[in-house]
Amino acid sequence: MPVAKKPAAKKPAAAKKPAAAKKPAVAKKPAPVAKKPAPVVPVPKVTAVGSEAAYLRYLPLAEKLPAAEVLPYRFDAVLAAHNVQLGVTALTPHRALLLKALPLLDHPALFDTLALAEAVVFAALQVEGKAQSLGETRALLGEASKLRQLLLGMADSLVAAEIFKAAAVDKIRVGRGPIDTARDCIELAALYGKHPQAMKEQRLVRPEHIQRASELGTLLLHRLKPGGGRSKEPARADAAAVTARDRLASLLWQRYRDVRRAAFYLWADDLDTHVPPLLARQRARPKKPTAPAPAPSK
Repeated sequence: MPVAKKPAAKKPAAAKKPAAAKKPAVAKKPAPVAKKPAPVVPVPKVTAVGSEAAYLRYLPLAEKLPAAEVLPYRFDAVLAAHNVQLGVTALTPHRALLLKALPLLDHPALFDTLALAEAVVFAALQVEGKAQSLGETRALLGEASKLRQLLLGMADSLVAAEIFKAAAVDKIRVGRGPIDTARDCIELAALYGKHPQAMKEQRLVRPEHIQRASELGTLLLHRLKPGGGRSKEPARADAAAVTARDRLASLLWQRYRDVRRAAFYLWADDLDTHVPPLLARQRARPKKPTAPAPAPSK
């Protein structure tokens, strides 16, 4: 008979190790809150304007002139700026024609010659200083104000006669102050100059008024300075200021030759009437046509 097997004895269950005691949670320190940086207050930049801006723009070009091309300074910077303004104003209506007829000229530079002339005025003031007295400037402003009033008053009548556009006159009338008066004189002189019919329709405003308004406006703009303006450039030594002035004036002589070349193309020997020489004191008067010679008697 088969012997019945005894059931295998079960191994005693291993005793469970007591669970390790959990370490008490350590409170984490709160992360430091990043502080917002203090707002940066922008420092206002001092921006050069007018003649000073033109000076800073053109000086690097003038410094590249070969020494042999720098001329001795025998110059009236304000007079030159006045004549450049007359010349460029005369050429402006013919700009498209000149671009087509004289493509080798540097046309952007040619029509920016007035800015170069203003740079020369600024450079000259750094050497010569502002020798003009306050009383003299006030007298010039008084004269400019009277001229402005005369030209503006007649401009209203010319608007009614449909010679001037009302928008152009209204734009000139906006603004007050000495600098605005000087600019108005220049703009009014240019407005009358662009419409020769204006001088035929009335007798109160004469050519000498137009010329004087342009001269006064140009002169006053270079005597007056906007309030609070100051130069970004450090003060220059006298020798450096003289060199800068001479080089800028020489560059102006070169650029104005192109202005005169363009005038010669348009008006031939009568160019002085429209575009005066750089240091001319008065505009040339139109030449009167000469009477034809009498035919020889037979």
